Amino acid sequence: MEYYELCDEYISLLKEKTACLQELATLKDGYISTKTISGNKYAYLQYRKNGKLISEYVKGENLPKIKEELAKRANVLERVGEIEGRLGKIEAAAAILDSGLRRRLNILHRCSTMEAMPLAVREKSLAFSRAMTALNGLPVSEETEMNLSLWASGDLTFKESYLNTLRAYNLAE
Repeated sequence: MEYYELCDEYISLLKEKTACLQELATLKDGYISTKTISGNKYAYLQYRKNGKLISEYVKGENLPKIKEELAKRANVLERVGEIEGRLGKIEAAAAILDSGLRRRLNILHRCSTMEAMPLAVREKSLAFSRAMTALNGLPVSEETEMNLSLWASGDLTFKESYLNTLRAYNLAE
């Protein structure tokens, strides 16, 4: 069986999760604390960076905007949790219904972040991949390199590139 509706929901949830994660990267993280100094209250945005607690003074006129952004971040994080829960339920159902469906969902999951990557960033990602591959001394086939280049230019989906590579090494049907 094909289970199109289940696959469509799964793909939709993966896209929404990726969009949420991209949004989280743009939102402030941390919490607001207040300190009273000489009888005056001062607000600070506190967050961790490289394990160290950072405290930034927040001007009074900026406080509502930062509080709103922190609340938005909390809402987006909550939605990511909901999405991950639903993805897990679909994956569990797929494992019961059809092993082929479970494999298909696994491929979609592995490729979703790469599919969402903007074209402007893909070439940098590919350059990093080439560097890491070279450092590990692993050869890359011309076909795989061509598939990844086509993905970076937007002429091939990452899923197609991924599956072509797996097929080249007899790791997929």
